[in-house]
Amino acid sequence: MILSKRRVAPWAAAFAVTALALTGCGSAKSTSASAGSHDITAAQNVVKQAQAPVTKFDFPKDAVSVPKDKLVIGIPCAYAAEGCKRGVDAVAEAAKTLGWRYQMIDPAGDPQKMRSAVRTAIQLHADGIVLGAVPASVVKDDVAAARSAGIKVVNTFEPAPEGFADANSLYDHVQAGRANAAYVAAATNGAGKVISVNDSEFQSDVELHQGFTDGLKELCPGCEIAKDFDFQIANLQSQVPTQFQAILQANPKANAVWTAYDPVALAIAPVITRSAQNGKLTVVSHNGDPEALQAIKAGNQPFSASVAFSVEWQSYAAMDQMVRLFDGSLPANLKTVNVPQKLVNKDNVTSVPWDGDIDWKSAYTKLWKTTK
Repeated sequence: MILSKRRVAPWAAAFAVTALALTGCGSAKSTSASAGSHDITAAQNVVKQAQAPVTKFDFPKDAVSVPKDKLVIGIPCAYAAEGCKRGVDAVAEAAKTLGWRYQMIDPAGDPQKMRSAVRTAIQLHADGIVLGAVPASVVKDDVAAARSAGIKVVNTFEPAPEGFADANSLYDHVQAGRANAAYVAAATNGAGKVISVNDSEFQSDVELHQGFTDGLKELCPGCEIAKDFDFQIANLQSQVPTQFQAILQANPKANAVWTAYDPVALAIAPVITRSAQNGKLTVVSHNGDPEALQAIKAGNQPFSASVAFSVEWQSYAAMDQMVRLFDGSLPANLKTVNVPQKLVNKDNVTSVPWDGDIDWKSAYTKLWKTTK
């Protein structure tokens, strides 16, 4: 876990929070004291679309020749963080398929070690670097040096400023936040009184929060943010549960909670189960972490839904970008790829972790023309 000035992406919080058995309220049914007279048709439609199985994706149309003898370095936020680990493990798997050499450098969530990892990649004369939830603000100068040395850099998980990397493999955070807003609107029959728990240290969470708050205004005019609470990831275990307990007690009419990412919902779940509001709160979040999906599937505790995306799919998309960068054929429309996402509650948990619903792996490997 990172302390004080050390910052890692929300994925790193997953290994610092114990796996708690949480869950959901099932489908988006009312949890408010009275149904009210709000029109939630638009919100219900958004929920339906967000929960639908993924059946298609705009994969690259052109096959690409895979160059030989390339060295790719994977740099996760922290290998102990499950999401970051899964991300670089998928990069390693794809590199093996491509016939490339691969090395992982683990900064263990330390910003200084993140910078050092990029510099080490330069010293190793790497051909490519895949960043897994490494904040652009931390490594921007080192990444610029790597790119000046001819190394191709693909950024994953965290949004980054234009020009930071050669390519980005992400998911649409604003859309994800809007899906959660729709779920809250439907679950509270348009009368949500929401406690928002956000970590604005990270651009991904800023975008998720914006999508949620804008979505709530659009889809639920009768909803309101009862309390907008912002915290820092370093305090997730030590302070957030106690602070949330005070907020919950100060807002007895609250009927919904939005959190920026699943480990936050996991951390505050014991507070909710001990409170007078237990069973009365719709709790929604993001990531689709395995612990979160298992809790949602169990259906007996205060975790209603999470917007999931496939970490592995994101990594394979990043490696497809890397192949095309090496080949000199990465078109503008593939410089940023948003992989699909899905709003998951107890009624539509199909896999843990979510596998993306379609065979994305074969779609990519069929495009990679390797030579023996």
